[in-house]
Amino acid sequence: MARLFVSYRREDSAGHAGRLADALERAFGADSVFHDVDDIAPGAEFARVIEAGLTDVVAVLVVIGPGWLQAAGKGRRRLDEADDFVRREIELALAADKPLLPVLVGAAAMPAATDLPPSIRALAQRQAIALRDTTWADDFARLRAALAPLLAVGGAENARVRRLVALALAGVLLASGGLLWWRWQARAPVQDDAAFAGKWQARVTYGWGDSHDERFELTVQAGEVIGQASFLGVARTIVAGRVTGQRIDFETRSMEVVGSDPPHELQHHYRGLMAPADARGEGATMNMTLDIRGSTYPSPPVSFIARRAGQ
Repeated sequence: MARLFVSYRREDSAGHAGRLADALERAFGADSVFHDVDDIAPGAEFARVIEAGLTDVVAVLVVIGPGWLQAAGKGRRRLDEADDFVRREIELALAADKPLLPVLVGAAAMPAATDLPPSIRALAQRQAIALRDTTWADDFARLRAALAPLLAVGGAENARVRRLVALALAGVLLASGGLLWWRWQARAPVQDDAAFAGKWQARVTYGWGDSHDERFELTVQAGEVIGQASFLGVARTIVAGRVTGQRIDFETRSMEVVGSDPPHELQHHYRGLMAPADARGEGATMNMTLDIRGSTYPSPPVSFIARRAGQ
């Protein structure tokens, strides 16, 4: 059964969408992707097959090329037509609360919320990943890392990848003199996943002076962290995360645009320590530090306290 749905406009990004679908199937297994060219049989009712495909998948990738937003039909933008298939796919994904990942191809820019019909404006709040022809392998590796926690894929290939990553990390730690830290972590008590899981909120003042009410929606499974963390008020998908003992570490990403320069990626590295609750089990907090890397204007790490939403 397909677990990823690739939404795209044929006249805008058919080639990129096909290449992406092939790469995803190599990464996550045959038949892991719903791609209409391959998955809709001749004579089948297109709309019904699309809706059924969206029901079963765990994530939807919206491929956006340079002509995606302004594609026209019937004298106006196709996105403004209620029966536009791309619009309908996004509406159904949002209604089903499916994770949505915009994938930018052909040097396309992420559309603003005001450029989208009201029913799909939430797409503009999703963190986009750019797949560039010149850096396809590296860009796809980042996309794969973002999708892997959502899929929670098993199998020999993914077990092999996890073992290789673990061995690589161990090598880095040992080479950098981290043997004592590694041994201490091995002895550290395993934190109950439920202690970190859930919705958190924090008032964050960034190094340049802006303050935002940020939200964190964390799911922890066997020590791995998935979910979303907002940055500058916009929800970003967690692409890598781990709970070890009383500590949580996770990463999100965004694109920075400065003047007329091409967009470039920022990495947001979050580290946190759990502070204990009181005798009634209330008042648990996380003491967090955010390190922003890759910015044209570097800023020092930001410290803040996250509290459970509603506290």
